[in-house]
Amino acid sequence: METYHVGLMALAFFAVLILFAYLAWVSKMRKQEKVLQAPQFIDDSGSGEKAQYVATVFAGRPLDRVLGHGLAHRGDAFVLVSRDGVSIFRTGEKSFLIPAHDLVSVSQGSAVIDRAVEKDGLTFIRWTLGGVELETYLRFVGATERSTTLSKLKDLVA
Repeated sequence: METYHVGLMALAFFAVLILFAYLAWVSKMRKQEKVLQAPQFIDDSGSGEKAQYVATVFAGRPLDRVLGHGLAHRGDAFVLVSRDGVSIFRTGEKSFLIPAHDLVSVSQGSAVIDRAVEKDGLTFIRWTLGGVELETYLRFVGATERSTTLSKLKDLVA
């Protein structure tokens, strides 16, 4: 067998692995979209505190990412806390509102899924979406932004 045949077989095997990973991702996303209702999507305004949207996971399961309804991808965001709730304006993705009446708690942590940071470097919001408890993790660009937003969030939850 020629060397390039072995290389082609390895390349084909790798392509099949990528295909299976993609199909598993899509399958899990579709299953979640059947179980979870869509969040309240909002128009981008780009106002609020600058942060990074890290992930939304099922409450108590920090390794179980929510893939459905476009909540899977990490990216830059602005977070605005108002009496209506928490608006998360995501760059390049769907922005959404966590209504104030759906907020359960707010806290700080250090790790979720594939992201680990310094002690209390992540702010997470526990909330309900159609009866399912979720946690949305945010990383603010600075300590001032984090403490300001955390204070507003605690007032809103209380």
